Amino acid sequence: MNFLQLVQRLLKECGVSVIGPTSIVGQTGTLDLLVNWTNSAWSEIQGLHDNWDFMRSPFSFEAAQGVGDYTTSGGPGVGASIPDLRYWHKETFRAQKTAFGLSDQQWLVEWDYQVFRDTYRFGVQTPGRPVVFAVSPFGKALMLGSIPDAEYTITGEYQKLPADLVANDDVPSMPEHLHMAIVYKAMQSYGMVESASEVVARGEAQYTRLINQLEREELPEVYLGDPLA
Repeated sequence: MNFLQLVQRLLKECGVSVIGPTSIVGQTGTLDLLVNWTNSAWSEIQGLHDNWDFMRSPFSFEAAQGVGDYTTSGGPGVGASIPDLRYWHKETFRAQKTAFGLSDQQWLVEWDYQVFRDTYRFGVQTPGRPVVFAVSPFGKALMLGSIPDAEYTITGEYQKLPADLVANDDVPSMPEHLHMAIVYKAMQSYGMVESASEVVARGEAQYTRLINQLEREELPEVYLGDPLA
């Protein structure tokens, strides 16, 4: 369901006796509250865990020759724009000489920032193949070592920040078969404001059922080590 459809379904589930909406834009009164409660419910679900699989995303950018540091808004002459960065999945980083493609792909290994800075950002550096990286404490920028001696394609994955629903056709990134969790969460806000205890109770029961399912499907599996004895 998109944003508009979620609000329409919330209207139906709460038994609100108003017509509409045909758009989430420009609403007032009860409809405006329903729109805000729907978006707030989606925000709360995104914030329940910082490692939802549905909020994980790949990235790729071209590291330019002679340029070693890349901010999330992009480095000089490249398009490494990641405005929704929450944190990097550092174990996924790879680099390949762009001219050679995947046959040249190698892992990038993370170094501690201070050690990296004292090694790869001390004095005059000789360009070479990037084999390690560090995350700067200043805006989570990526720092490559060595500074590239050619153009390299850097790939990996990162975790996204929570995102608002804004337009009618905005679709939550969580699995569609569990979108009703957003509606049931928003129902609780409606029921508390309207003193509709039956709406709150139904919203809580159905939300708990679906959020448990979402956690089973969209949180990383936990692997336990072998027993010590």
